[in-house]
Amino acid sequence: MLLQLDNTNPESINKLLSFAKENYLQLSLVDDVDGNYFLPGKPLTAPQLEQLIDSSRKSGVLSLKEAHQIIRNNYHAG
Repeated sequence: MLLQLDNTNPESINKLLSFAKENYLQLSLVDDVDGNYFLPGKPLTAPQLEQLIDSSRKSGVLSLKEAHQIIRNNYHAG
């Protein structure tokens, strides 16, 4: 579960974490970890966004030579 806490401060967050620990609830901070690109509220930097777009465009792309080789191998065309 992902919770968004609005209008809070570090002291309130520490109280919440203490309460969770006392009641054996697993609760952790997300924003303290670098690289949480898949979570809402943390925007990608320009290079990260470019890399994501480039990777998605290249996914599933085969060169013509590779495609011909696969077809030849599958149909034993040598």
